[in-house]
Amino acid sequence: MYLTSITKRIISPCYIKHRKCFYSSAQPYVAVEAPPDNLPTFLTTDVLRDPKKRAVELYMPYRNISYEEELKLKQRQLESRFQSVAKTLYYDRALHPSIRKLIRTNDSNLCPIRDIQRTSAITEYLTTCIADLGKTRSGNLALGIPNRAIATDFTMSNEDRQAMLVLPIDDVDIYKKRDRLIVKHYNEFLQKEVKDISNIENVLHLWRPIRIYTNKKDEKIVAIGYYDRKVTNPEREAAKERLREYFESGPGRECHIDHLYFEKRSKRWPIIVNETSYEQIIGEKNKPFTYDIFGMKFEPNLQSHGITNLNAYEAMYAEILKLCNLEPTSTIFLQYFSDLGVLPLIAAQHVDQCYGLDPSRFAIDTAKKTQEKYPHTQDVQFNVCTTREDFKTILTKIEMNKKKNSSLTCIFGPPRSDIERQDLRQNKSIVNVLRECDFIDRLIIVNRGVGSSVLHLLYSLSGGESSAHKVSGPPFKPVIIIPFDANPRSGLLPDFLTIYERD
Repeated sequence: MYLTSITKRIISPCYIKHRKCFYSSAQPYVAVEAPPDNLPTFLTTDVLRDPKKRAVELYMPYRNISYEEELKLKQRQLESRFQSVAKTLYYDRALHPSIRKLIRTNDSNLCPIRDIQRTSAITEYLTTCIADLGKTRSGNLALGIPNRAIATDFTMSNEDRQAMLVLPIDDVDIYKKRDRLIVKHYNEFLQKEVKDISNIENVLHLWRPIRIYTNKKDEKIVAIGYYDRKVTNPEREAAKERLREYFESGPGRECHIDHLYFEKRSKRWPIIVNETSYEQIIGEKNKPFTYDIFGMKFEPNLQSHGITNLNAYEAMYAEILKLCNLEPTSTIFLQYFSDLGVLPLIAAQHVDQCYGLDPSRFAIDTAKKTQEKYPHTQDVQFNVCTTREDFKTILTKIEMNKKKNSSLTCIFGPPRSDIERQDLRQNKSIVNVLRECDFIDRLIIVNRGVGSSVLHLLYSLSGGESSAHKVSGPPFKPVIIIPFDANPRSGLLPDFLTIYERD
């Protein structure tokens, strides 16, 4: 009953009518008021002289100002990324010439940007923590948050290239104290495992990395990676037992880990790899860890970076459902990058057909585990979709079997990691499939962060083309951009969704 009342409120026809009216009359944005006088330092001379200060300042530039002032600054920065060619080129000087031309020629196709939706929790909020082995900017080995290297800092030696730069987790106060305690104990466990910690090859040889997932009940899943390609099965089993003993009956028991998973990895890099398996070594299997979202319990996807901020996640997904204009007899709902399957499983009882697609088989299997618990979601079709041809085949089948007057609402994203520049060719193929499908009458793109490849994706959907990236099919009309501050007190730009409609 609770879930039904929430969902009915989410997709109220009156609300949809009001939203349509609002978006159709939206005017170009008006820049927010000037930023406060007490701006964050952004690498002042003192910060530049102190490597530790510099690392913290890069990750948490807003920690010395109020949250309201932080939102104003992020709003200005977000608008600059979208609306100013000069700013876009400044943030990425290596932008491909074809994308520069595309941005210049399509700047007029941009749409209004709404004010950032704030999150209700701004301290102790993070529900995912990832730490890895690497070097700090002062040259010491540490377990911390991956922190991208900056070429102007120093010249990297061959030894440095074996380890990423990290920001020690104790230097970042936006993580939960219990997360920091777990990472601290994992570091102590590594000190015992690796006899010569000054040798990077020894440090990185077996153990890496650690990921911590937290739900609303403050229950935790901890997944610790073990690179086992060069070890025998007895050695692996012995290492697994040492890890279990340390956190179950050794010094690490004070962490009170609810579920500890041993991650058997066939690759060291990157942090998330596909060729892996998980074995639970601590915790009761009959009391699984779940995310409670919209009154339903969802299994976590250990092959993802997790949900960093549950409050912002729920707010964004509720907004998406409000804007989908779902009709039980005529709407066909599809999400690409369905991950946990939240949107398809929630929308299932309010649409005619429902699909969840994802390039990860692990994600699809995770969504199906949740689906098994709820009989009313059995009609949702989850499929692994890794190529342009797979996506096009599924859309073609939907169109062939659709009822008269049916409409397709398509959600693209959010990807589990930012779209990288090297994936532009694949993104161009996806854009072609979306634009060539005349059946799609509403498209919502969900992204995390604003990079050149994300801008390319959005511009291409709205009609942007170049000689190097030819896109066919009728374009979509961007209606509005709605940002959500999923990473308060950090230097990360807001997550956002962009609504597209057909003319």
